Amino acid sequence: MHALLPVARSIRDTVRRARFELWVARLRAELAARGARLVLDAPHGLAFDEMPALRIERFGEGDGTLTLRIGEHVRFGRRVTLEVWAGGTNVLELGERSFVLDDAQLSLRGGALRLGPHASIRTRCLVKTAGEARFGRYAGLSTGSVMHCAEEIVFEDYAGTAERATVVDSSKAIDGGDTYFLDQPLLTAPIHIGRNTFIAANVVITAGTRIGANAVVGANSVLSGKEYPGGWIIAGAPAKPVKPLPLTAGRDAPAPA
Repeated sequence: MHALLPVARSIRDTVRRARFELWVARLRAELAARGARLVLDAPHGLAFDEMPALRIERFGEGDGTLTLRIGEHVRFGRRVTLEVWAGGTNVLELGERSFVLDDAQLSLRGGALRLGPHASIRTRCLVKTAGEARFGRYAGLSTGSVMHCAEEIVFEDYAGTAERATVVDSSKAIDGGDTYFLDQPLLTAPIHIGRNTFIAANVVITAGTRIGANAVVGANSVLSGKEYPGGWIIAGAPAKPVKPLPLTAGRDAPAPA
């Protein structure tokens, strides 16, 4: 029985590679039909429970490329959707052992999504990027979370959310007039989530927010474009630092203004 295991693994790997190459051929063809091209760096392929759905749109401004870089042991779940604005300059980087779970949607609208090693986009997440979205090692979004990146959103190593978090680095400059709100100017400011910061369920993080390392953001909090200290519990709507975590308090850190 044990002698058959290498043979079984070889067959499994061959089937996975064939499925991946079939999916890549379809992706390449759909991009080409809309005047775009694929730049592929994926020597290890991509394992998926079900072929990711493709939605290639004739939108975007850029060089008409999708650069797809995939590390070793990357996995997608079922019913994952990849949307690409074919006219843009799009990048999807998936680091070693990163994964995307069932029913997630990744939308590249002339932007980049970069997942570091072991980073994750979990079940039913929606990620849209027209800017630079980066997740460090083991960073990620939990079930049902939404991220819209127009300029830059960074999750440093080990930073991540619980369920249903919303992270958006842009807003419309609504002036109270009759102009349709989607036709109003778009205001953007980068978001930066420090290393090992935990964001609890139902948190909303808006443009310009910066959170230091090792912080905890309480459930249902709204962080509205301010700088928040590392090593503190941050809570409320609007949010503010409410209590230093034990190691921070042990350093006699002064309370933030």
